Amino acid sequence: MIEYLLTNLPEGPFKVKAPRKVKPNEVYSRYEAPRGENVHYIKSNGSDKPERLKVRAPTLANYPATVAMLKNGFIADIPLIFAAIDPCICCAERLVQLDDARSGRSNVLSFSQLRAMANAHYKKVDLTKKEAAWPF
Repeated sequence: MIEYLLTNLPEGPFKVKAPRKVKPNEVYSRYEAPRGENVHYIKSNGSDKPERLKVRAPTLANYPATVAMLKNGFIADIPLIFAAIDPCICCAERLVQLDDARSGRSNVLSFSQLRAMANAHYKKVDLTKKEAAWPF
């Protein structure tokens, strides 16, 4: 195959510059990765910066299934269940944007900030009440 490619390689430059600005458009790309389906969405407004960029790693898509697998199980099953989906923690760590409808303010939180916020909330809540239970 390599010999065929070298023989039939067209004339011209090997390296070309890609344009910095692209036409306004949207692109949705899916491909199979080792842990599942990887998704990229890009929306261009014609400038040199994307208007919207969304990347969904397979681990994020696997988390809801993990929650279902953990229900009614034993604590000893947790490592095996997580090993079954082979999570990539760095692929799943995201920033969360919280919009306050009352004040109109918006905050961007990292995962560690969001976790600290949740821990502070649950320290104040009576966990024996049904309203404090997890939503799933």
